[in-house]
Amino acid sequence: MQEGPAPAVTFDGYAVATASTTNHPSTSTLDLSAAKFGATGKFGSVTGYASVYYNGATTDLLDAYATVDAGSGFSVTVGKFLSYMGYEAFDVPNMAQISYANTQLAPIPAYHSGVKLDYSAATYGAGVAVVDSLYGPSLYKGDGDLKKPGLEAYYTYKGIKDTTIWLGVANEVSTKKAFYDLWVSYAVNKTDSIGAEVIKIESEGVLWLVAYTKALTPKTTLTSRISGDSPTGGASNLKYTLSPSFTVNDHFLVRAEVSYVSSYGSTPSSTTFAAQSIFKF
Repeated sequence: MQEGPAPAVTFDGYAVATASTTNHPSTSTLDLSAAKFGATGKFGSVTGYASVYYNGATTDLLDAYATVDAGSGFSVTVGKFLSYMGYEAFDVPNMAQISYANTQLAPIPAYHSGVKLDYSAATYGAGVAVVDSLYGPSLYKGDGDLKKPGLEAYYTYKGIKDTTIWLGVANEVSTKKAFYDLWVSYAVNKTDSIGAEVIKIESEGVLWLVAYTKALTPKTTLTSRISGDSPTGGASNLKYTLSPSFTVNDHFLVRAEVSYVSSYGSTPSSTTFAAQSIFKF
């Protein structure tokens, strides 16, 4: 009897060291800020992925899911996975800068457990997920209760040259809190891109960003970003960010950032300087 091909297993991960100093509140840090190790196994039409993640303080099982290729562009994923929501990446190597745009409102939903159905075509894609919650006790897991689940859905369109339009909606059933996310990205040329995002969190407020990433040399980029938060019933603020990155090789890059957050309410303005080294494989 002929045996089938052996499953293909690959590994990935990264380690990140970050140094930062802020004038208000006055803080300075230097530490291993993030590390991740993941393994992918392919078994015919099924792909499994699992990872562990260190956030600078604790270690969590981050990803733990299996995806079935159902054919004709459809796939089904079951397990613990990252939310659809958010323009800025979760994994540090995929970021264009060091800090996130959001400074006041609730963070973008991250990891939770459940099931999702995705469809992908040449010019558009869509997906829907039923998960234990949008937010859990931490960014790294949901609340584990499917009696009052979280719901997510998205639609993306790529039929306009060099442009991606993405719209997502989510709802936390237990609190009846809706989350709306719209972002657009445009590739100015082969090396430069611009992106914009608006998020509305029901009863909490609105946050937004505009970011431009320009290649200065084949290995150096500069990201310029302006962003803002407008909490419901609170004071709005602006954040200005400049972040250069230098790629040493395929496995190592360094990044720096200066960001300024304007004063809002009784909170004075603050300036942060940061530097980061990223090893990835």
